[in-house]
Amino acid sequence: MIFYLVARKHAYTMLDFLEGWGKPFAGRIRILLYEDLFSGTSWQLPAATYIFTSMGRDMGGREPPSPVRKLCSDLQRRLVQTCGPIRVLNDPAQFLSRFELLQALHARGVNRFGVHRVAGAAAPPRYPVFLRREGGTLWETPPLARTPEEYAAAARGAEEGSIAIEYFDTADAAGVYRKYGCFVVGNRIVPRHLFFSRNWLVKQADLLEPALLQEELAFMSSNPHAETLAGVARLANLSWGRIDYALVDGRPQVWEFNITPALVTGLPADDPARRRVHEKFVELFAQALDTVDPPGA
Repeated sequence: MIFYLVARKHAYTMLDFLEGWGKPFAGRIRILLYEDLFSGTSWQLPAATYIFTSMGRDMGGREPPSPVRKLCSDLQRRLVQTCGPIRVLNDPAQFLSRFELLQALHARGVNRFGVHRVAGAAAPPRYPVFLRREGGTLWETPPLARTPEEYAAAARGAEEGSIAIEYFDTADAAGVYRKYGCFVVGNRIVPRHLFFSRNWLVKQADLLEPALLQEELAFMSSNPHAETLAGVARLANLSWGRIDYALVDGRPQVWEFNITPALVTGLPADDPARRRVHEKFVELFAQALDTVDPPGA
């Protein structure tokens, strides 16, 4: 049995999966809301596999510490003692925030682009940049600040907690952008998707030409960046979530590590063009779950 611990507002990501492509896992994965778990009711949690998501913050800064995060940390330590570290995924007390992870990846030469705090920090040394909140999801393509003057104007109207990320163009010669996504499940790296778009903020599979679909399937089968991504997961102190990245000169450039990611949205009939991609992911995902939740355990 796997318990998926999540805040109510993020539960839809797993719920949608279990009601669609993930129906084979519906009897194996149980969603457990933090709001219920920490409501004051006494819970008896069995020896099982536990996945901590949300963890009291939206990948933002560490201060002030959330009460939910403290409760999660205490619970995680007790579960590690009961179930063993392999069966408890993510540590609410240790993982890096979005800013911390991007900063560390740049310092280690993994990412070519840098990241900067907006409030109380010097202007970025390289342009263009775009601004975003450190927590949450970026849904709309943000404007690029191409000069120090444009950045200063954008910074004056920025939300509290905003960060500035250096823009790095990853389009190919035909102007196509690629966004790779891989799940981390314990010590396994599981390819999820390869999206193609002509917009630099790639949110979904905008281009579905047969040759691109074949490239995506080849990526799913070869999992070529597993070693690098495993290193990213160790650096982030995370063992569950999805890493989104692009390639520059064949080297991954990591955009984020999402700990409450969507898995597969929509029912099988909703996306016939990419059906084989989803089937492949479900197959690989099941194999990865067996490593953290062995059958019969």
